[in-house]
Amino acid sequence: MNKPGLLKSTLINLVLFLLIFHYSEGTAYSFTSPEQYSAHIKGSSSCATQNCHSEFTDKKGKFLHSPVISGECSVCHRAEKYPNKYGIDPDQRSTCAGCHKGIELEIQTSSFIHTPIKNGDCISCHDPHESDQPFYLRQPYSELCLSCHKLEGFSSGQFLHKPVKDGNCGLCHDPHASNFKNRLVDIGANLCVICHEDIIVGMTQDYVHDPLIKTGCSDCHDSHAGGNKLRLKESPDQLCFTCHKEQKDAVDHYAWEHDPAFAGQCTTCHSPHFSKKQYLLLDQIDTLCYNCHKENSMWKNMRFQHGPVVQGNCIACHNPHGSDNAYILRLPFPQKFYTSYEEGIYGLCFLCHKDALITVEETETATSFRNGERNLHAFHVNQEKGRTCRACHDVHASDQEHHLREEFLFGNFKMPLYYVKTDTGGTCTPACHKERSYDRINKIKYLDR
Repeated sequence: MNKPGLLKSTLINLVLFLLIFHYSEGTAYSFTSPEQYSAHIKGSSSCATQNCHSEFTDKKGKFLHSPVISGECSVCHRAEKYPNKYGIDPDQRSTCAGCHKGIELEIQTSSFIHTPIKNGDCISCHDPHESDQPFYLRQPYSELCLSCHKLEGFSSGQFLHKPVKDGNCGLCHDPHASNFKNRLVDIGANLCVICHEDIIVGMTQDYVHDPLIKTGCSDCHDSHAGGNKLRLKESPDQLCFTCHKEQKDAVDHYAWEHDPAFAGQCTTCHSPHFSKKQYLLLDQIDTLCYNCHKENSMWKNMRFQHGPVVQGNCIACHNPHGSDNAYILRLPFPQKFYTSYEEGIYGLCFLCHKDALITVEETETATSFRNGERNLHAFHVNQEKGRTCRACHDVHASDQEHHLREEFLFGNFKMPLYYVKTDTGGTCTPACHKERSYDRINKIKYLDR
């Protein structure tokens, strides 16, 4: 019996059978033992020939896997892994880790691992042979990620974050593993400054918004898409109130509302990111106020200005969010020309001025507006039909000494007020009474009652 001839005939029949099986079934044949695979490749110079694995003879992919280029198929398809399909370990990660040691180390030292990697399913994303996409991806980045991660699951809206629009998910997310939640490549604002470099400079300023420091930009902005240009997570008029609930409650219940605060237009005055000014203000307080109250900027050009006006500190008297007092004043202050004096109604003035200014009838120190020791402030104010401070003084600024008005409103009439200062007193000629003079040194008799 011709044993060599019989063996040769048997091998030919086996090969023919394999070829018929391969092309008839349209699937690659998987050997049932390491010995079968070893016998199959013995003496072969290449796995890819015209008759076998011909799909790899014409390499059309732009990016070829190194073992494919070198024809080292056994790097991945190993005899000891049969009868597993294709001679590959079901946990593909162990196969890939043989070459990609850096990625394997990253995976082993990370807390958050991409599910395909965790399941050892590397080829769900990567083609192990060739691809037209970098990193042998099976699809362009955007299409690949969205095949599992539907954008609707993150957010909705017509405004897409540029990396999302460009399909560049890997700019923010590590596709394999990371120690940051959602496999981010960094944490907080550190991630955003990769593109938004102006944030780096801004965060060196004296005041930085807490969320930017503690958690980054995603407290306010959706990282993927949104219904407005800035991809804010809430409408601009409500976003600040998601954290500043106490301000929302206060604004809603104030009797007198400051329009920007009531409308939720917080960024009219405050920077949402950082500032050189306290409270993240965009500019000096008075500059911000004059942006809207343009007609009042004239106060800065007047000769005599109230202390807060000199300092540019409007909020010393006004609450910029709202108040239960007229003109959003921080504390009570009578608005009428005549007001009966009672304790507490001048609470605003007594933030700075001592109440002795109007409560002490005789004094040598409480006020300079006195006739001898007679306190003329108390004389005007502290009575049943008292004149309020604003009856004579402009509470912001004036071109007359002591912030005295040049005219005052009495009913519907504007009444002039003339004042001349002397070294020891002065002379006042308002429309409400005849000319009167006072002197701190030489008391003028006719003023006494």
